[in-house]
Amino acid sequence: MSSPNFSKPEKRIFDGSDLVYFQKSLALKRLHLVISVILDKVKGQSVPKGWLSPATVTRSRTKTVGTEFEAEKQPCDLTGLSSSVGKVIGILDNCNLLIDETPPFEGPRRYGNLACREWHVKIEANAGTWLQAFSSNRGLNDELGYYLLNSFGSALRLDYGSGHELSYVAFIGGLMECGFLERDVLGSDLLAIFARYYEITRRLIVEYNLEPAGSHGVWGLDDHFHFIYILGAAQFNPPEDKKETQYIPPVQQVLTAQIIDGYKESNLYVNAIAFIYKIKLGPFNEHSPIIYDIHHSVSLWSKVLSGLLKMYEVEVFGKVPVVQHFWFGNGLYPWKDAETKADLPVKQFEINDQYDKNEEESVPGLINGFTGTKTTRSNITLTAAPWARSDVSQRVPDMRSKQGTHTQRGFKRN
Repeated sequence: MSSPNFSKPEKRIFDGSDLVYFQKSLALKRLHLVISVILDKVKGQSVPKGWLSPATVTRSRTKTVGTEFEAEKQPCDLTGLSSSVGKVIGILDNCNLLIDETPPFEGPRRYGNLACREWHVKIEANAGTWLQAFSSNRGLNDELGYYLLNSFGSALRLDYGSGHELSYVAFIGGLMECGFLERDVLGSDLLAIFARYYEITRRLIVEYNLEPAGSHGVWGLDDHFHFIYILGAAQFNPPEDKKETQYIPPVQQVLTAQIIDGYKESNLYVNAIAFIYKIKLGPFNEHSPIIYDIHHSVSLWSKVLSGLLKMYEVEVFGKVPVVQHFWFGNGLYPWKDAETKADLPVKQFEINDQYDKNEEESVPGLINGFTGTKTTRSNITLTAAPWARSDVSQRVPDMRSKQGTHTQRGFKRN
């Protein structure tokens, strides 16, 4: 990248009409490139031993706040990591330590624990210092800092979802774009970086009772995550230039206890499913029907991966409630046409309208005292209740078309 003029990211997606510009933006082109590079590197790789704690995805019979994550505090071996990867891990470890210093408030709460807002204030106060380990460029750190801070959920809404997960992908992509993460970084190192991130986000979800952000309920892939499944599916695909040399569990056996126990510490896809088993009760086909159907209708990991990527285009890059929280600076992910490099149109609002649009985007340090976002016709997503369907046999959605071609969720029948 040739010395761009970095700037604080700004909101550019306000409604569905802005998605047309987003789809042709240089920002989306770079995000696609980042995802492609990451997936190519992690194919056929395993998460290094010790980076995924079994305690994070194992239900405790006697839960005491904080104790189920004690295994996280045991340091992993950093000797094999490059210095740049070690710096990223250091930032994540600092975030984790701040959770230790910010215990959840006592007492039952229907929604997220307000102590999470204090945690966000703390990481915002420290992020600038942490990022100076990579660069002293204030504009660049403003851009990197936005994606880093937005990776851990919303301090205002006390929720976490696939849009926040996307921000972490953007943060890692920014480090790679600027050369702070080497282009020849190992796939195992990238998996360590993502494993540590997911350890922290699951801890935030459990300890602070974070709500799913923009969840489709049982009709979504997962309440909180999507990219973790893409990473894990890529792990079960061999590299393009190599033949499959190690045993890969069959797709249709992944929901079994034997496979989950055997791979939950080395594969992010299986690890994500283990986390579902930890936090949800009842039949799997009822609380996670999309994942259930994948493992009863698809037999090749290559098709699982391609289907998840197509689904990501629709459910993440193609949904305003998700990408409206992804902001754009001038350097890393600019709001420019990917072909002409010209600035894309930006909506102009009256002052009061602009305030209303951006109110929920206030930085964590300014949100003390707010209790939530007012539900309006413009920000609510309606999803029919599963039990409201007249055909009970459709409780588990069939992702296969009659002709066996791609369905709207992107998966093919074998």
